[in-house]
Amino acid sequence: MSQATTKTLPNSPDQRFLPPVFSGVAKIVAKERYRNFCRLTFRCPEIAAKAQPGQFVNLYLDGLGTETSFERSSLPMAVILPRPFSVAKIVPLKKGVIQSDDPQAFSVLFDIRGTGTNWLAQLTTDVPVRVSGPLGKGFWLPEGTKTAVLVAGGLGIAPFPFLAERLKAQGVETILLLGAKTKDKLPFDPVRAEFPLLRNGKPLSYWGVDEFESIGVRSAIALEEPEDGFFAGTVTQLFEAWLSTQKELDGTAVYGCGPTQMLKVLTQLAQSYGLHCQVSLEERMGCGIGICFGCPIPVKSGGYRLCCTDGPVFDASELAL
Repeated sequence: MSQATTKTLPNSPDQRFLPPVFSGVAKIVAKERYRNFCRLTFRCPEIAAKAQPGQFVNLYLDGLGTETSFERSSLPMAVILPRPFSVAKIVPLKKGVIQSDDPQAFSVLFDIRGTGTNWLAQLTTDVPVRVSGPLGKGFWLPEGTKTAVLVAGGLGIAPFPFLAERLKAQGVETILLLGAKTKDKLPFDPVRAEFPLLRNGKPLSYWGVDEFESIGVRSAIALEEPEDGFFAGTVTQLFEAWLSTQKELDGTAVYGCGPTQMLKVLTQLAQSYGLHCQVSLEERMGCGIGICFGCPIPVKSGGYRLCCTDGPVFDASELAL
């Protein structure tokens, strides 16, 4: 499949494809730290040109900072398995500077909470890391979709910058709803929403997400522990509040990513309104390529699907969440 065709979302899950997987070394070209979150950008045109929103990459911790891998026998068990991360964004580069239209790099977003992510967060620019990808099957855009609502629980926002850019490029009105327990658990800085979502003439949240507001995506933030200006409650309660303001929902599709319980509630809400809903699952993976069978997902029809190769994005109505 040509690079040009990867710049639009497929119209059905059957049109999703698994491109040839690149496996090699990519160098870090940018690093951002925010509270307990980190975003790394890797120069890797082989992945950047082929990835679709919702797909992921594996980062390998053996061989950090070298062009070759360490002997696996010398590594602690905690770092032998690769770490899967959603492709958060495709970044254009020119002579190492983020400024051209040519997709040369991709970024990943993660929270720092274990041995592997602590190691990754300590890396600096120009350090080579072994990578493979793009992996898995991503999001699709059902025909007739006019509005897309992206619902993220905490770090579940990771695949949505890439998805939002692609949806906007295809002329789809896009809305982002982000939830967290407290303000310090937000993976992005909140900003005053330029065009806040309204209920009875008042903003559901005065605060939005800069990463999305800057590209014309309206956004709102829910906090479970209330603070002034934020929607008080869970992100699914924020979604339900937004639904109550809509007179017309034809052509609306819902995309979710976050904790399993959140996705279960989101799926139930979407189904009660007759809305198409896709979810990107956050699962532990062993290999990321369907060999170890370590990421089974139960489905309503019986049996299991593998998160790494059948997903991580699924039609929510098919899952036994």
